[in-house]
Amino acid sequence: MAVVIVAALVAGCQGDSPTRGKPAAWVPSALPAYTPTVQAAAVRTREVKGYSRIMTTSQGLSIYVNDGPASPANAVCTGSCTSVWHPVLVNLGDLVDPGTLGVRISTIDRPGQGHQLAVNGRRAYTFVADRPGQLQGDLFITGSSSGKTYTWRAVRVPKGAPAQVVFKPRK
Repeated sequence: MAVVIVAALVAGCQGDSPTRGKPAAWVPSALPAYTPTVQAAAVRTREVKGYSRIMTTSQGLSIYVNDGPASPANAVCTGSCTSVWHPVLVNLGDLVDPGTLGVRISTIDRPGQGHQLAVNGRRAYTFVADRPGQLQGDLFITGSSSGKTYTWRAVRVPKGAPAQVVFKPRK
C-alpha cells in the first residue's frame, strides 16, 4: 500500500515536502484535519522482523519520534503537521517511568491539548498511513525551506521489554 501524503499538508510539519527512501504517492487534496484525543493509558511492544521490538499504542499503532530537539518548549510538529503525525496524548500529566522499556518515558504538556507522551525527551507520534502492525513512517524525512530536516524513527525497545506497560501517576 502506498503512503498517501500531501506536499502542501506537510508544509506545517517543519517545512515543505516529505521525502522517504521510496517515492510517496501524492493526492491533490488535503487530508482531513486531525483532532487529537487521548490515545494511550498504556503502551505495548511487539516484535517486528528486521526492526527488533517496537513500541506501539494500546491500539497497535507504531510510535515514532523525530530527531528534533529533545524536550522542546514548543512542539516541532504543529498545525497541519498533526494531520500526518498524530501526537500520542496520554491521560496523565506526570506519570511514573516504568523503567522496564529500555527507554525513558515521560510527558510534555501540549498547549490546549493535554499531555503528550515523550520517549527519551522527544515527543511521540503515530503516522497517518499506518495501520496496526505497520511501520510506514520509519525513516520518513520532513524538511523545510530553511534547510532543517527531521527524520522520523519507530521507537525501538530491548528484546526483553514487557508486552504491555500501563501508565501510573506519580505519587
